[in-house]
Amino acid sequence: MTLAQPPHMPQQPGPHPGQQRSVPPMPQLSKPSSSGLVLGIVGIALLALASVFVFLFFMLQFGLSPIVPIAGLLGLFPLAFVVWGLLGLDRWEPEPRIALWLSVLWGGIMAVLLTLLLNEFVLQPLVAIPILSTPVIADAIYGVLAPAFPALRDLVDVNGASTGEALFQFYGPVIQAPFTEELWKSIPVVVMFLFVRRHFDGPIDGFVIAGFSAAGFAYTENILYFGRELMAAGDASFVFFLRGIMSPFAHVIFTAVGVGLAMGFAARRSSRLWILVALPVGLGLSMFLHGLWNSASFWVPNGMLGFFIYYGVVQVPICIGALLLVVLLRRFEARLTRLRLDEYAEAGWFSHDESRLLASSDGRLSLAQWARARGLGRAMQAYIRITTRLAANRQRAIIGREKLRPVADEARLLGDVSTLRSYMASVGAGAPVQVGAGQRLPEPAQGSTPQSQRFAPAPGAPTQPWQQGWQYAMASSQGQGRPQQGAPQQAAPQQPAPQQRPQQQGDRQGW
Repeated sequence: MTLAQPPHMPQQPGPHPGQQRSVPPMPQLSKPSSSGLVLGIVGIALLALASVFVFLFFMLQFGLSPIVPIAGLLGLFPLAFVVWGLLGLDRWEPEPRIALWLSVLWGGIMAVLLTLLLNEFVLQPLVAIPILSTPVIADAIYGVLAPAFPALRDLVDVNGASTGEALFQFYGPVIQAPFTEELWKSIPVVVMFLFVRRHFDGPIDGFVIAGFSAAGFAYTENILYFGRELMAAGDASFVFFLRGIMSPFAHVIFTAVGVGLAMGFAARRSSRLWILVALPVGLGLSMFLHGLWNSASFWVPNGMLGFFIYYGVVQVPICIGALLLVVLLRRFEARLTRLRLDEYAEAGWFSHDESRLLASSDGRLSLAQWARARGLGRAMQAYIRITTRLAANRQRAIIGREKLRPVADEARLLGDVSTLRSYMASVGAGAPVQVGAGQRLPEPAQGSTPQSQRFAPAPGAPTQPWQQGWQYAMASSQGQGRPQQGAPQQAAPQQPAPQQRPQQQGDRQGW
């Protein structure tokens, strides 16, 4: 069958999927640079060493009791649910697993330690205590906040606390925690945006990276909350219900909807200077959502009943809105993938039907079913992953984010595309099949830049609106062999645009 046909269409001649046959081993694909992997492993090792200080902190809180392992086991349930959801969201264009490990470990270890240090040694002794211990200033701040927060008034009128003492109890969860926690949880997103831009392409990537960092932070924080409840009452079931059942995605939504999406949208721009706008805006939104959640106990009336009403009226719509936003962004990402792959289809790398299948969830499922029936499941997974990266790589080049790397990356990815297409076509047909490797596009105008050059149409071919941007690193015009690795092929001066070759069966047929 051809790639463009659904699995139920009549089969072409060749071995039947149900027959026993020997599938040749999958061909060797190109290997990207291993420097990122090495740095990631070093980072994980350093974070593992830093985790010793987290264990020391728990020992100071709970001693050498079994509370910590019990609380840690309870915290695994919401963590596993959150990770499952984020991995499902990340399936379209998966982030490097090393980046996800670094993010979750950063959130659970370094973000916690840096939050404690900033709170205990900077903000409280140098800012909060000097201000709130001054009666005149404390009374003025109390006069502004008390009308909006009934629980704050009760601390003074009912419990007899001073205005400074009441404000300090308000300051910790509503002001300090949102600021410091969201600040440190955002670090993995900032690092990806500044230094790993080849894997950071848009808002979904920002949401996932920020979500993993927040998930790690929430896990460590849950150990603290569960442990305190176990020590005080011997039963953490109610706190587990509130944090593990009702709000496992709370920290994820705070960080991912704010910093994650803002930095992801900034990644669609060419300049890193967009971080100067995206980071403050994203942090502000993250801190607001966090503070809104933490402040509920100060302004929601009727105790626990009021909290559940607030949860249904405020927090549930926020969660649903975040979910709908993510779904819309995923659809936009799929449309963008289709647009970029259609451009490669115009150059003959595969058919438009293939780009349609590769750019939709249903199409990918049909491809996977076709491949598994022929023992090609692993190859098809690699093919889908590589073509998605190819589309993202071209998008980075079109917006001018990087000048030279997309050309070398494209050559490597297109070589893998040709290798996998030929391999799967040969296995599917039961005999060697020569699949066209694409046709060379016309050369850009002399003196043009990666942002300004426009490809002239081949003789007799209509001008395509997408023929702009940067030079492809393509295989020979006859479609034989792999694209050259590294820099794009350069045209000799005054060389006329090459003629488009006749259509070959493998170019449009797929497999």
